[in-house]
Order: sequence, then C-alpha cells, then structure tokens
Amino acid sequence: MTNTDILRIAMQQHAVDANCSPDDFTGTKNIVVISKPNENARRYLNLPFFCDLISYGTNIVASVNESVFDFVQKYISTANPHECFETPQIHHLTNEFLQYGFLPCYQAEYWLPDVNVLRELPCSYELRLLTRGEFDGLYLPQWGNALSPTRPHLDTLGIGAYDGGELIALAGCSADCDTMWQIGIDVLPQYRRQGVAAALTSRLAIEILNRDKVPFYCCAWSNLASARNAIKSGFRPAWVEHTAIEKEKVLEQISNERFPKQLQDSGGFWDAVDTLISESEIILDRPKGTKHPRFSFTYPLDYGYLKGTTAMDGGGIDLWRGSLSKPACGAVVCTVDMLKRDSEIKLLIGCTEEEKAVIMRFHNDSEYMKGVMIRRE
Repeated sequence: MTNTDILRIAMQQHAVDANCSPDDFTGTKNIVVISKPNENARRYLNLPFFCDLISYGTNIVASVNESVFDFVQKYISTANPHECFETPQIHHLTNEFLQYGFLPCYQAEYWLPDVNVLRELPCSYELRLLTRGEFDGLYLPQWGNALSPTRPHLDTLGIGAYDGGELIALAGCSADCDTMWQIGIDVLPQYRRQGVAAALTSRLAIEILNRDKVPFYCCAWSNLASARNAIKSGFRPAWVEHTAIEKEKVLEQISNERFPKQLQDSGGFWDAVDTLISESEIILDRPKGTKHPRFSFTYPLDYGYLKGTTAMDGGGIDLWRGSLSKPACGAVVCTVDMLKRDSEIKLLIGCTEEEKAVIMRFHNDSEYMKGVMIRRE
C-alpha cells in the first residue's frame, strides 16, 4: 500500500462520514454539505453531524445540519482555511450554535503513516501481539487510550510491552470502519521517555497494514507528547477536524471538582426567556417591508410581540423574528428612545448573524434611538 493509496482510502471514508465526494477534499473551494446518517461511517460517529469541519490542508469541507447551512457557509468563506480552526474564530461558532443547544467541542489532528519512513523501532522490553480475546481484564483506567470500554467489540488488535511478565505499555487499535483502524497508546508513567510508545505504535501500524487496513492516529494539538510519538512512529499530519455536539454533553465534559458546569447564565435569564416564548403566541403584526404607521421607516424583518406579556409601554414584549426555522432567542437588544424617553428590550428569535446586524443598524441609525445587543452565551 503506497502513501497515495492510504490518503485515497482516508478521503473515501471521510466522504462517507461527511456525505460528500472524495474529490471535495482536494480542491481549493470551501464546501458545505448536509450531513446524513450512513451505516458505513466510522462507528463511533454520532450522525448526522450538527457541524463538522474537515480540512486536509487546501480547503474546508463542512458537514452540517441544514439550520446552520448558511451561517457555516459564511463562516468558512475565507482564503485561509486554517483560521476557521483557531480560537478567535471559533467564538463565532459558539455564539451561533448556542441558540440551537450545541457548542463547538472536539478539535483534533489526525495522522496517517508514511510508508517511506515507517519501520519497526527497537524496544528493550518483551513485546507480544494481542488479539480481541486477550483484552479481557485489561479494560482499566491505565489503558483508557489503547482500549475502549464503551466499544469493546471494536478493539481488534494490540501490542503489549512486558517487564518481567507485567504489562507496562499497550497499543491497541479499534476497527472504526471497514478500511481504517485507529491506534491508541498508553505507557505506565515510570516507563515513559524510553521509546516504548513509538516502538509499540510503529509495530501495530505495520501489523494493521499487513492486514490491508489503514492505521490512523489522533491527538489534540496541545498534546505535544502524543504528537511527538506520532512523528517518531512514522506518522505524518493528514487532516484536522472540528466537531460541535450537544451543549449538555459539552458541559458534562468540562465540569470537574474545580469548575462546575460552565456557560450557565446567571439567574436563569435565558431559561426564563425560553419559557416566555414557549408559553406565548408570537404575533407578527408588522411583517418585513411594512411601513411604520407614524414614522417614516420600514421594518427590515418581521416584527411583533409575545401575546399575553407586558412591556414598559404597556404592550406585549417586542420581538424580531428571523429566518431560522428554530424559534430560539439568540440575543436581546436593549434600546433607549430619547423622544419617548423610555427603554425597552427586543427579543431576537431565530435570527442569523446577518439579520442581527440589520436589526442593530435599525436601532442605531436614528439620532434619537440607540441599542446594544446582549448575546446568548
């Protein structure tokens, strides 16, 4: 199997996962497609994606839910695809995805073997080839990268290093799809920095290739030890991927003994707004394009109120209704009107970033009215 074969197989599998064409990963044009389930996708993926960004270096392919299709298309409209994977830009994803109950989460670099440099590396410990039936009893915390207790049926092959009969390091691979097996590696702390990880990783990669499967390796960009192991083992960077998942799952992952669940609004303000919206009828009495009955301006978007609620002016709570199908409140605008000498809030329901910008211009173009937006974060 050549490097060209390996890359081709990876892109073919990614096309299945992302619901696109393998050729989409090799162009210079950024592409957005609608994500769909596929029984041949990598088995640990939770399809359809809400948003998954993939780059092999020349462009971005985004596999998304149709509700954020337009937003993501604008997000990746750049000549520098790598910027879309950097924290300053990802804040835009957070702001947009929160209104749908999702957050950016998994971000990793994926590696493929370079067959021109891949070779068996020496190890001063005894190495043993392990198969599926020999993993029983090894589903322990110290082997959490090499083996997966949540998907033990996928753990297919392993290489163990032994010191006097004691397992001190383990590389395992998961049969994530029909053509590609993913490698994970664990070494007990006292045996690290001796080249054990690279010896096991390289040998397992060769065993996988000998079975006509493509080995691949994944690590976080910040995990320098893992990245160094990939390089030493004969792997090279192939693609990067960024995936958004449900907000509650993200919060569960980031909560620990030092920090509780984050991104929870103080006092439940947004929960209260959601309740008001869900329990009220939305009345759009001034559709997009309607002229104001007393003043010389036209409403750029649908404008109305929540029936059965009361605002400062005695009417219902005002709202702007955007084009997104999900009626979630992603922001509020607080206004001050110097002619009426009052202040109000406007709920922004189902609004895209472009529509939010239109609303802000509307509330700030007049010398008498000014508004400030509070985003849902």
